[in-house]
Amino acid sequence: MIHDVVVIGAGPAGSYAAYCLAVRGYDVVVLEEDPLVGKPTYCSGLIGLEAFAKHNLPINAIIRSFTAARFYSPYGTEALVSSDRPVAYVVDRGEFDRSLARQAQEAGARYRLATKCIGISHVDGGITAEIRGLEGEERIRARAGIVATGVKYNLLNGLGIARPKRFMEAAQVEVRMRDVKEVEVYLGRKISPGSFGWAIPLGNETVRLGICNGGKAIRYLQGLLENPLIKPRLLDQAPRIKSKPIPISPVKRSYLDHVLLVGDAAGQVKPTTGGGIHYSILCAEIAARTLDEAFRVGNFGERQMAMYESRWRKEIGVELRTGSFFRRLGGWLSDYQIDYLIRSYRNPALRDLVQRTAAFERHSGFILTLCCSQFFWDSFWARLKSKVFRPLSGE
Repeated sequence: MIHDVVVIGAGPAGSYAAYCLAVRGYDVVVLEEDPLVGKPTYCSGLIGLEAFAKHNLPINAIIRSFTAARFYSPYGTEALVSSDRPVAYVVDRGEFDRSLARQAQEAGARYRLATKCIGISHVDGGITAEIRGLEGEERIRARAGIVATGVKYNLLNGLGIARPKRFMEAAQVEVRMRDVKEVEVYLGRKISPGSFGWAIPLGNETVRLGICNGGKAIRYLQGLLENPLIKPRLLDQAPRIKSKPIPISPVKRSYLDHVLLVGDAAGQVKPTTGGGIHYSILCAEIAARTLDEAFRVGNFGERQMAMYESRWRKEIGVELRTGSFFRRLGGWLSDYQIDYLIRSYRNPALRDLVQRTAAFERHSGFILTLCCSQFFWDSFWARLKSKVFRPLSGE
């Protein structure tokens, strides 16, 4: 039997791509190596309002909405950034993934769980996926394939596609913690050099506490748990910390003939925060549209598949480049300069800039406007003059 499309991976990217293809009437089979969709995940679960407004996402997985975030500087300065309407939701990631899978199945996609794809090869007119499941090894054929395996890159190696070059590490625990009313963001070189920590309240004093970092996230999260800003508010001991790598640069090439890469597998992740759910959903929809056109014209060659990469880079390429630049720039700033920027938020002009340009899912407008502002260059120039980007004394 030859399927129209085989989707490898039942995370948000894979299931949403399967849904978008199944509602168009295509025969779609989804391969998931775990026995359950929505296995325990270590994701902050924050998704912007834009994602729910533009895509058919399951609202039953929403735990709560947020209208504000409180930022803490290394010296304890606070800035509350708020809106008069919700800007983001926190979801139960397990239920979110399962709901997307049910949505795809209701549209006609078939799921094969506990089935690992161990290789993909091209054959005349399509691809063959070598799989290993409960009944042993077998092969299935399809006209096209979507690789949505997250940060598991073995299939990319076999296809001759280089994985993303840059990664960061994220670590997170769920703890009971009092007095966390909105999302809290912790900045500073002792918190996480060039990055940040977070606390996301889920309700009933349960909080997702995490750190993203270049490669020592667990160590920095352990330090955050001992931070005077956190430790006095903890109501119980933290469970074992879990961590995972997150790509913060896209692959050079996200397509081959008959094959497309989507989500973390393609490095379609915000370099500023490591958030990838919205970009995965957006690119999954673009992948489905591209394959739909390929079926209509009967052409799955590289030139036809290249339209996918052109489209998603047009959609989020500026965001990825700007975010990568801002992440490097933030890594240069000292604790003093970070504190200066947080204190500057008291200025009504800066607050107006943030309210006009900041968006949860798309950061380029805010970043570019901020980098052109006097507030930023006052801080950046002081940093430039002080030992050429080396930390100031006493930090």
